[in-house]
Amino acid sequence: MENKLNFFFRHQIWHVGGTIALFYIGYQFVDLKSNTNTFLRISALSWFMIAMTIPLVHQVYTWICWRSELCWKSVSSSIGLKGYLIGFFTLIILRFSAVVLCFVDYGSLYKPGLISWALSVIVFIPGLYTMYSVKKYFGFVRAAGADHFDPKYRDMPFEKRGIFKWSSNAMYTYAIAIPFGFAIATGSQSMFIVSFYTYISIWLHYFCTEKEDFKIIYRIN
Repeated sequence: MENKLNFFFRHQIWHVGGTIALFYIGYQFVDLKSNTNTFLRISALSWFMIAMTIPLVHQVYTWICWRSELCWKSVSSSIGLKGYLIGFFTLIILRFSAVVLCFVDYGSLYKPGLISWALSVIVFIPGLYTMYSVKKYFGFVRAAGADHFDPKYRDMPFEKRGIFKWSSNAMYTYAIAIPFGFAIATGSQSMFIVSFYTYISIWLHYFCTEKEDFKIIYRIN
């Protein structure tokens, strides 16, 4: 491996910097100051900030854990794979806080009806089928990046069953589109912003972090 510190930060100015830039742009477009709805005494604007912050924290957490493990075995020598997975899936669960935003900002862009609900189902189907395929064929531990920590995952063949028969990167293509289903179903302007933000930022993560890591893990050019 090249200089480890250089690899640790490779492309992160685009990954983290780009995600922060998207966060700022999204905040400029949202208009929730006049929204008086609350949930658990938390304002709609605060729910928006939570929904935008968690993906950023999640991606930074993943980058630091993955790269520090590849460079220095830092995770294996401290919290271990199990500790990493607890943090990873906790942040996955916290991402669902965005669902609350849908309802405190319900109908801010348009009044939902039969057409929008039908369209949301069309979006949900491939996303939910992806989650089913991950559970049945791929495994959530492997999907969380276990190949960075445990060599046995590196010897597994690429999955071609379920949704992976049509898309080798279905998790980023379809599963991460699930927030759009919620946005369409509820007509929430702020949820559309969160959806675009999370979708673009996860692809930044893929190209700047995961794809670069694969070059080291699988020794590909």
